[in-house]
Amino acid sequence: MGDWWIDMNNKKNNDTEEKRTVLIVDDTANDIVLLNDILCQEYKVKAAPNGQRALVLAQREPAPDLIVLDIMMPEMDGYEVCRLLKENQNTAGIPVIFISGLGESRNKLQAFKVGGLDYITKPFEDDEVLARVKLHLELSEMKQRLEDMVQRRTIKLEESNTALKVILQHRQTEREKAESNVVSYIDSLVMPHLNQLLETNQDSKQISLTETVKANLNEMTCRFSSKFESKKLRLTRREMEVASLIKGGKTNQEIAEFLCISEPAVSFHRQNLRKKLGLLGRKVNLVAYLNEIHLT
Repeated sequence: MGDWWIDMNNKKNNDTEEKRTVLIVDDTANDIVLLNDILCQEYKVKAAPNGQRALVLAQREPAPDLIVLDIMMPEMDGYEVCRLLKENQNTAGIPVIFISGLGESRNKLQAFKVGGLDYITKPFEDDEVLARVKLHLELSEMKQRLEDMVQRRTIKLEESNTALKVILQHRQTEREKAESNVVSYIDSLVMPHLNQLLETNQDSKQISLTETVKANLNEMTCRFSSKFESKKLRLTRREMEVASLIKGGKTNQEIAEFLCISEPAVSFHRQNLRKKLGLLGRKVNLVAYLNEIHLT
């Protein structure tokens, strides 16, 4: 038995191309003719006399929109046909309605287990067949529309996400550039004058104020230091102040007097700095190291 294209609509109109295709799989010619008579007014009907041929036709364009599948067939029964259809990504989405004279619950359960969506028991009513086929075609179409909608929205979200990443990256680049400029301007335009000012004859109060300004500027540039950020040191404000003064070559006593804290407190902050910098147990000069990691 060869391929059967059963299309009774050609006698009445030329709209068959717009109709959805139903593939009937049954080894009984009378059942195929009967189902065709029921479905041909609404759908384009294609038929296969066995499971092997059904698997071939299911992948041939135009692919069927729905399959009406008998169970009891020689060589390959309907359960096996449905299982193979669902294992193939090209045919897995085609809805399958089983139609059979087997009316026991175990037969129906097996049909649903292998991937069938519905089960019609022979003998069947014409209206029942039409109603079930129409329902599952509409559900399939609705599912496809939802999947298409999700895909479109997913693409839009991915595009928006990509655009957002570009914007954030641009903002990050601009911020880093601005920070770098601030550090550069302070180091090249401000610090030299402060250092010269400290070398001039000033009273102790003027020297203290100048050193305070310098320490605050050092603290500011340290905040912008990319190496401080990359190491995620999370220095406290007081540690930043101590670090700035250490970089300037101040002793513990001088730092204590300048910050109005005790020398043991300065030693405590020095120890924390070495710990956060990963220098504990290493013979590394803290002053030299701080000046090395500072952006210049």
